Amino acid sequence: MDNRFDDEAVSQLKDPIDVSELCDPVSKGVEFEVQNFQDYEEKEEINLDCFDKDAVISNMCFVSDDEDDSEQNSDAITADDAKMEFLIKKMKRNDITENKDGGVLKQVKTPGFGSLIPKGSLVLMHYNAYTDVGQPPYDSTHLRGEPLKIRLGKGLSIPGLELALLSMKKQEVSRFLIRHDYAYGERGCPPRIPQKATLIMDIHILHFIEQEGVDDYYNLTPEERKRLCFPDIKKVTKAQNDEAKEYFKQKNYIKACGKYKNSMNILESYDLKNDDEEQQVNKQLLKVFVNLAVCNHYLSHYGQTIHYCNRAISLDKTNIKAHYFKGKALHAIGSFEDAEISLKKARKIDPSNTLISKALQNLSKSIKEHQSFEKDFCKKMFSKPVSATEAIETSEEKANEKLPRTCSDKFRVLVKNQLEAFQKDTSLAEIPFPSIQMTEAEIECILETAMNLGMDVKQLGTGSTLRYIVYKKSKLEDNNSEIL
Repeated sequence: MDNRFDDEAVSQLKDPIDVSELCDPVSKGVEFEVQNFQDYEEKEEINLDCFDKDAVISNMCFVSDDEDDSEQNSDAITADDAKMEFLIKKMKRNDITENKDGGVLKQVKTPGFGSLIPKGSLVLMHYNAYTDVGQPPYDSTHLRGEPLKIRLGKGLSIPGLELALLSMKKQEVSRFLIRHDYAYGERGCPPRIPQKATLIMDIHILHFIEQEGVDDYYNLTPEERKRLCFPDIKKVTKAQNDEAKEYFKQKNYIKACGKYKNSMNILESYDLKNDDEEQQVNKQLLKVFVNLAVCNHYLSHYGQTIHYCNRAISLDKTNIKAHYFKGKALHAIGSFEDAEISLKKARKIDPSNTLISKALQNLSKSIKEHQSFEKDFCKKMFSKPVSATEAIETSEEKANEKLPRTCSDKFRVLVKNQLEAFQKDTSLAEIPFPSIQMTEAEIECILETAMNLGMDVKQLGTGSTLRYIVYKKSKLEDNNSEIL
């Protein structure tokens, strides 16, 4: 039999893929590209050249720091194989396999808190994986600088790792010895993992999210979902919301929005059975709407922020966060009067809230600056009366395309100063043109200055209703202190 393909059974990808996204029933999938044979030459077991040498050294595998030196025989641990035997002997008392066959041994370095990770959970963790003591890891999330997110119960990990994770709690740090029959078997996974290799895995649990019922829900038909009870729906939406919160903590507001929208769609499609269930669903929807508003606020999607704030207010007119974020969004798009109404409603609900007071102060400052902006424009434009003859000449000049159309240097300086002040004002995302008549040259001056300062311009309406709004390009806010 021709075995020439045995060594080519595995193809290398150019970039890693997110396995959890690939297996997510509501994900759109992932894209990947296989690396051509010409793209790389044969390498050593592991190439650590791309990592900082100090980082590699700090992540090497050593006998645990908390081992009792008095129990160690210095002559017995000079060779790496002897060190591994010593490690196995020390950890043998903590066998976590069901049959106590020594397949997975555990040593807790930092205790965690709360309950054990349930089956089927979505786990976020850091780890270093080794095949021997005194060696750099063959796989490391620490060196990659990104934790691993993995879904348990889907066959995405070796049996020993799954068993190890089910024995851990949040923020726990533990070392595991995983025998080859709980890892990669007798053949191993050449070239990085030799035959019959016992793995050493140092694992740090960052967070986990219970996913009970999520897969079951998405595997049901729409008709079957209608027959579900609210407690089943609540479990699914809790999993989506918990995952969204984790994305928010990472400032990944787009993915957080996606998970909150999943939760919203599940709740809105649920077939209510009675008035009590309607109250519970509305209570859950209120939280989701507010969280969607907050995420969109930090994405500078102010229209969506206002939309979800309105939906939250329709369920609870006294929701302070909805009024507050609606006011901030209206302020950002230059709707100062409506912003003031929303923020004052929020202040009425919570008069001592310093964030609301600060938002109102910023709004007042923006209103004064805008009024000054319009006043200065008026002064420059109407500083001297225009005679009938001059008005006719101006009209003829506009009609004649060949004649140059210009505005004064004073006007240009004024525009530049006002737009630069607007650019520095972090509370404003948009600013409308002054509500006065301007010549085409003056409009062109504002447009040109805005573009030179890295801003964009919206044109709204046509004919007599034509107006322009200068706005800053979308930029994520760094401060997330106001999230729920």
